[in-house]
Amino acid sequence: MQIENSAFGPIRSFMGEYVVAAWRESQGGSPVLFGGRKAGHDIIDQDMLIDAKVLVPTTASERRAWPGHDWKVARDRHAHFDPEKTTHIALVALPEDMSFELVDDGGRISISTNCKEAAIYLIGVGEFNNMLDPEAGAAERWRYLILETTWLHQNRVQ
Repeated sequence: MQIENSAFGPIRSFMGEYVVAAWRESQGGSPVLFGGRKAGHDIIDQDMLIDAKVLVPTTASERRAWPGHDWKVARDRHAHFDPEKTTHIALVALPEDMSFELVDDGGRISISTNCKEAAIYLIGVGEFNNMLDPEAGAAERWRYLILETTWLHQNRVQ
């Protein structure tokens, strides 16, 4: 069976959440990873309610239109985050060459990958909400927020 790379999308999302929780733990925190099923946040660590989002590289045409903007993040219609449910947004750049190994022994399926090179950018929800435009996002049906690379690197925590 051939498995296309796009089939691993949900696992990429989980890996983004996992690397943020692992980073918080390495910083002395006690994170609880809920994953994408929890409304508002994926990770709770003391007073931090973190929503982890995996970054997507911009397309060549987007980079021509917005030089210096190498990444984008999915945010349907640029809806604001609820600050009562989310205090921080963690943007995760997974390695470009991140591959997956799937082993199916006839009953147990294991998927392994290496994400040690992942970069994490942590932004307060207020600052992130200020970059969103829900009115135009709804009118134009925007799916992504295109991010300035310099700004992103200023917020890198790992």
